[in-house]
Amino acid sequence: MEHLPEGSSAPDFELPTVGGSSFRLSRQTDNGPVLLAFFKVSCPTCQLTFPVIEQLFDGFENGARPTIWAVSQDDAGDTREFVRRFGLSFPVLIDEHPFQVSSDYGLRYVPTLFLVDSDGRIRLADHGFSKPALTKIAGMFSEHLNQPAPMLFGDTDGLPDRRPG
Repeated sequence: MEHLPEGSSAPDFELPTVGGSSFRLSRQTDNGPVLLAFFKVSCPTCQLTFPVIEQLFDGFENGARPTIWAVSQDDAGDTREFVRRFGLSFPVLIDEHPFQVSSDYGLRYVPTLFLVDSDGRIRLADHGFSKPALTKIAGMFSEHLNQPAPMLFGDTDGLPDRRPG
């Protein structure tokens, strides 16, 4: 099995952040969609993807922010260095060995993205770097926040349309 498909119920979970607090998915989806972005710090495709996710997080007007949670499959120290290196300002959670949450979501590749809607269903699921998927996520957050979607890509950005993880 690959990752959970669109339309599936998103497994609920509670994980600690690199800062020590704890987040539960079912408490957050009541407020709207949540993007879960699973990664490993050593993954080159994750290193390509996460600056774009940060741009998505910061790209809406008037301080509006979509709910984005990164889910690391590494220890807290390595994850904190990744957060610092890429300037991430959204919550970063730790899925410690034996990676129960990653397993519940059927992960085989990173990065893998899931957009979980307020009804607890997965509206979008994709792995690797994907301009079409990231653009679609921006549009879905745009609808929820009732704001124009940020421009994530340009004609001369030098980024591939897709890159496997």
